[in-house]
Amino acid sequence: MPEFTNLLVGLAGLAAVAIVVFAHDWREEHRQRMLMRPARHHAVRDWWMRHRH
Repeated sequence: MPEFTNLLVGLAGLAAVAIVVFAHDWREEHRQRMLMRPARHHAVRDWWMRHRH
C-alpha cells in the first residue's frame, strides 16, 4: 500500500508541474494576442465615467 501512496504523490507532483508550465505558456500567448489586438475601451469603466455624479 505505501507504494501506491508514493505513486499517487508522484503523479500529483507531475500534474502540478505540468499545470504550472502550461499556464505560463498560455499567459505568454494570451499577452501576445492582446498586444496585437486593437485597443478597446472598457465598457464598465466608460459607463461609470458617464453615470457618476
